[in-house]
Amino acid sequence: MEKRKSIYELSPTEFEEWCMKVLITYAEEEGLKNLTISHDKKIRGCDGKYQIDIFAELIAMGTSIKILCECKRYKNTVKREKVAILKEKLESIGAQKGILISTSGFQSGAIEYAKSHGIALIKVEDYRFEYLSHASGQKASDDDPFLYAERHMPPFVAYDYSSGSSDPRKIYPTREMISNLLIEMNRKIRETLGIEIELNADHYFL
Repeated sequence: MEKRKSIYELSPTEFEEWCMKVLITYAEEEGLKNLTISHDKKIRGCDGKYQIDIFAELIAMGTSIKILCECKRYKNTVKREKVAILKEKLESIGAQKGILISTSGFQSGAIEYAKSHGIALIKVEDYRFEYLSHASGQKASDDDPFLYAERHMPPFVAYDYSSGSSDPRKIYPTREMISNLLIEMNRKIRETLGIEIELNADHYFL
């Protein structure tokens, strides 16, 4: 199997494009309509022009809702000041929602500040999976149907740290994506081994 690229091996543009994919998939899971989303947007605010990594606009009840998203590949936890900078951009541009996506976690002050100002914090990280070994000590074959879902999982996962819960909530891959993988895995198991197993995506969202 081809070695997966670490999230830190992505170029800045690749990382931002992947973050945009996460937001699009999440919006589809939430059933959002009338949503437009673009990458590397230049927007003029009341105090100058800003470069925004991802800009989204949602039309709801006849009103335009602007969303700004900043993508940060950090190795250290995000401080409150970084979230405050995003809030300043929201105010200058007149946007209604801010999202900060980072490869690191968030300090408690950053989480508290984000929650009090309605800013979403999302952490992304590499999806870690090691092939199971057979009793003989040999690694499972690449065509083992029991490993289909794991082998075809997206290389990265995303967690929402501002969902109101004490624990971050996994938002990517979505439940629908996992369910589709498990359905296909079950089909391969049935065709290969002639057995039916009950599949459930819940353990991926614990």
